Amino acid sequence: MQPRSDTDQGAPPEPGTSGGVRGEQRDAKEAMIEVAEKLIGERGLDNVSMRDVASYAGQRNNSAVQYHFGSRDGLITQILRRRLAALDVERRRRLAVADEQGLGNDLTALAHVLFDPIVDLLRDQPESTHYARFLQRVGPVQGPAVPEANLRTATDDVVVRLIDAMSHLPRRVAFERIDLATQMFTGSLAVYEERRDVNNTVVNTHFETVVAHLYDMVEAALRAGVGTGALSSEITDAPETEVGGG
Repeated sequence: MQPRSDTDQGAPPEPGTSGGVRGEQRDAKEAMIEVAEKLIGERGLDNVSMRDVASYAGQRNNSAVQYHFGSRDGLITQILRRRLAALDVERRRRLAVADEQGLGNDLTALAHVLFDPIVDLLRDQPESTHYARFLQRVGPVQGPAVPEANLRTATDDVVVRLIDAMSHLPRRVAFERIDLATQMFTGSLAVYEERRDVNNTVVNTHFETVVAHLYDMVEAALRAGVGTGALSSEITDAPETEVGGG
């Protein structure tokens, strides 16, 4: 039996010609992706139903998410795929620039290659993106399930170069340090987003100042040695794996 196309699988009825229907379906998918990123970032994964996503995206059919994405996990994968693909393209471009400048193995430059694309995303869309919060909610757990995450990416190249640049540490410790620094960076940006949205001015809420602090903290963490509290069994080398999130 031949699989049915998008236009004959019982999609919610939409007006217009077949070309118009396809265009509206693409618009509906994009709307649900954007709404889901926002809602999950604000409420958490377990507090957002697919009915909520469909309703906030203006879909009359409560099964719209299942129709377009198959499941909640399918929707989350599409959000991550859209963001991760764009971030990886930008990291690859920045890595090439660093190489041209002779900084392709410089720890400070590599940290900026890793994190600048996320910073630029939030800087360019300060009111519309909830990506840092969304990533903090689902990225570390869900990210490796994205098919592209199993391919060699620019992010992988940056992480390997960072590990090489952190020659003062065993490779496994260097990898773990990068992973924790990534969670610190994205988690702090998520807190910044939450404080910004509720106009919390208890601490510094100026975006550029927050980012400057984060880069200082990340670089200090990556350059630090192994503390006396580390167990020798915990700092032996092991194969590097995925860095969680973004």
